[in-house]
Amino acid sequence: MQVIHSILQECQTLLDQGGVVLWIILAVGVWLYTMLLATWRAASPLCDYIREGVTAGSDSKRFLLNEYTIFQLDKLAWVDRRIPVIGVMIGVCTLGGLLGTVSGMLATFENMASASQADPMQKIASGISEALVTTQAGLLIALPAAFMFALLKSRVSAVHALLEENLHADLAVASRGGAV
Repeated sequence: MQVIHSILQECQTLLDQGGVVLWIILAVGVWLYTMLLATWRAASPLCDYIREGVTAGSDSKRFLLNEYTIFQLDKLAWVDRRIPVIGVMIGVCTLGGLLGTVSGMLATFENMASASQADPMQKIASGISEALVTTQAGLLIALPAAFMFALLKSRVSAVHALLEENLHADLAVASRGGAV
């Protein structure tokens, strides 16, 4: 119980040191990972869906085209629309860390210039702490997300390629009059 209390106290200290910028980074980070995981979960079964064949048993070109179009518009488009948003949110987290660095350094210089005779090292340390905490938070959120994003984009590209390959193969078979 004491360990949990100590961890919560440390988290509260970090949140206080990071200021408003840290809260913004954390909010964007929660949104980013929620969207990233939802998109990942939606993209995962797409390859299996294509491999199983969305058009088993049909030899009509029009039917094949309709099935692939519906698949692209319904399932794949949902994933494709989220890819740019995820990329932007990764950039926002990184740039939010940079913004926290700048605001922390501004606070440091402002504290150094103030006329009070309080401990000058404490003033410098608080501004530098804000700068480092926000930079670290921005990078800790953005770097794993960027890695997952690259894997997600690779998976979606593979789905697009597989979809196109299967469409061409199915249309070739249908045009020769064979069953798909």
